[in-house]
Amino acid sequence: MSANETGIFDLGDQTRFDFRCDITIPSYLIAMAIGDVEYKSLGDRVGVITEPVMMQNVSWELEPMGTLLDAVEAYAGPYIWGNYTIIVLPPSFPMGGMENPLLTFASPTIITGDRSQIYVATHEMAHSWTGNEVTCQNWENFWLNEGWTVFIERKVSGNLNGVDFAKVEALLGNSSLYDDMVDNGLTDTFSSIHPVLQGRNPDSSFSEVPYEKGFQFLNYLESLIGEDNFQAFAQLYISQNHLTSINTLNFRASWEYFVNREMDLSPEGVNDILG
Repeated sequence: MSANETGIFDLGDQTRFDFRCDITIPSYLIAMAIGDVEYKSLGDRVGVITEPVMMQNVSWELEPMGTLLDAVEAYAGPYIWGNYTIIVLPPSFPMGGMENPLLTFASPTIITGDRSQIYVATHEMAHSWTGNEVTCQNWENFWLNEGWTVFIERKVSGNLNGVDFAKVEALLGNSSLYDDMVDNGLTDTFSSIHPVLQGRNPDSSFSEVPYEKGFQFLNYLESLIGEDNFQAFAQLYISQNHLTSINTLNFRASWEYFVNREMDLSPEGVNDILG
């Protein structure tokens, strides 16, 4: 379950599993998995769950999880959830991954035999900060979950694999972004990071736009103040909005606070950044 296991009790012809999560989460992140599955630790605070027949391949593929979690934590700040587990589900699971706290759901398509899809694990880990610890208030602000998470994912990829690796990821993402914008209509709000959902199905707005355009917006803001300053802003943003559901105006408030209060700038320098 998307909670910490607190006990397993033999009740004769039944077994009871108890779970507890003391951290406030939105209801869409509550999840449980039931089936013929087993757990394997891959380090002090990371592990995997899957069907026994899949465990050898899954544990090898995701062996770097500890290194990845440490790298995300180094960028984004303290990991508040305790343990981190990925459950690799049967092929019927329709998504690449879903960031349920403490129990990321993942598609078996990430098990390729060459660890080429390990970035999915990095992305879902990053959601522990941006999406789970700080959550978008509604689906018109979905970019706060996904744009931030792609940004952190690529920071980690660049730190571990070199900046050119992250640039290639961004180039491929930009291509997918433009294709989806064309499909939506370039002037449709679904092609912006603030889709207008009134009278429309929120699921219809799902595309690469909040992921990739959100990433590009954050990349632009970083270019205004530099990488080190932007990492400090990212950590302040997460701490200021800890365990809350926010919208883009809240994000803007954190950004303006950081530029005004945390950077040693003249009034003219502040105006150059904030416009």
